[in-house]
Amino acid sequence: MKQFSTFFLLILSCFVGFASADWKDDIGFTRLQTELGASTPTGDGVGVSQVEAGSNTNYMPDTTSGQFTGKALVDATGTQGASSFSHATGVANVFFGNTASIAPDVSSIRSYQAIDWLNNQLGSTTGTEPVSHTFSDLAETIPLKVQNHSWVSRPPARDDYDSDAEYDEAVLNAISDSTFISERVDFLVNRDDLLVVGGTDNGSSSPLPYLLAPSYNSLIVGRTDGSHAAGTTSFYGSERYLPHIVASGGVTSTATPMVASTAAMLYEVADGSNADHVETMRAVLMAGATKEEFVTWDRTTTRPLDERYGVGEVNAYNSYQIIATDETDGSSTTPTLVGEYGYDFVETGDQSIDFDTNPMQYQFDVESGFEMDELSIFLSWNINVQNTAVNPGDLNTQVDFTPGTGDLANLDMKLFDASNMLIDESVSTLYNFEHLYLTDLVAGSYRLEVSGDQLVDYGLAWRYSISAIPEPNSFTALAVIGCGLSFPRRRHSSVRGRQTRRNP
Repeated sequence: MKQFSTFFLLILSCFVGFASADWKDDIGFTRLQTELGASTPTGDGVGVSQVEAGSNTNYMPDTTSGQFTGKALVDATGTQGASSFSHATGVANVFFGNTASIAPDVSSIRSYQAIDWLNNQLGSTTGTEPVSHTFSDLAETIPLKVQNHSWVSRPPARDDYDSDAEYDEAVLNAISDSTFISERVDFLVNRDDLLVVGGTDNGSSSPLPYLLAPSYNSLIVGRTDGSHAAGTTSFYGSERYLPHIVASGGVTSTATPMVASTAAMLYEVADGSNADHVETMRAVLMAGATKEEFVTWDRTTTRPLDERYGVGEVNAYNSYQIIATDETDGSSTTPTLVGEYGYDFVETGDQSIDFDTNPMQYQFDVESGFEMDELSIFLSWNINVQNTAVNPGDLNTQVDFTPGTGDLANLDMKLFDASNMLIDESVSTLYNFEHLYLTDLVAGSYRLEVSGDQLVDYGLAWRYSISAIPEPNSFTALAVIGCGLSFPRRRHSSVRGRQTRRNP
């Protein structure tokens, strides 16, 4: 079995800064709070954990801080000394602090030291399955739903080795170890419905981290200002762009808990519904993200994310509206008409679905005299890491990437108009998600199809906005006719980042 130490790569604890007072405005939470008032969700009843890269005796937040009054911060590693870890305190303030966070009523928290989490909680040293945690008291049992990792591991640096041979060996060992960890993280997320949120490194020229970031089922966060490591994975499924989403923290250590805190708030709303599944929660967070902050944001039919900003900036308002709406079930026969916000969780094990011949269908309508200003749809599923161990409780993983039969299903989304013309599609073969984002859709009926090469549970989330098209006044109309001017026909849809555009 593997044994990790602080000499495995570089466990880097990035300096955490104070979160800007405007960050709650930036992610739409202030707007949400203004609308909902006392009904604003607070993360009540949601269990979370925080993993920090401090020393063996210094990794927990300051439990005497007023930000954590009334909270049960459990030392899950069990070796915390007398001194608190300032980085952990800063992260915790944003994640679940009483006034600094947007999930102030999160009160059940487990704290881990990163090496202990790698070695013992993931079962790396024993070969056992990752530890599964709940929070128990006399009244109820609270499942662990969100885990925050505001630390990264950098790949080996050539200057640290005496020869090319030693460096090459170190890289190969690091890739092997990182793949091993990625498989276990993906297994954990899929088994426990746990949202694992990690950060990428600071600095726009930094390499992507080697731990957490390559895993399929985690959610990797960057900075809204773009000053973070971005690029494509080079192992365990290469050429996938990271990060997935961004937030307005001044460093990634702060941006990461902004997303984790948003998720904790949303999990309170999701309790008892199919939005509680991690596939759905990832889709809700990603579909709610905004793009207007980034003039260069784009995607293609085979690249669901922007190369630097992922799906855009996390937005608590949009994601709350999605998750607060009753689930809308898709249909494999007649398209289901959907509303302005919504989601669907499809549990394929309980249904007779043939993705290939009978895709799941959803219908989006725009009435005459109106246009759809913006349409964001996100489809998410887990890579299903298999356990091939013989002994119960052990975990032996070996991911199979064989198309059609392996552990990574290949799902697609396609959007058609009423004449059955393909308007846009997201058909990447590399990711465990797809994303459609369109603007200025004209009046009409649009059909979304979700298909795939094998059955897998998925979460689908969407949001759209519609506005009336202003009628020209009579003076304007006469002026246009009198001047003999003509205007180009309006495009059927405008797809930011599309390599091709289709017009009716």
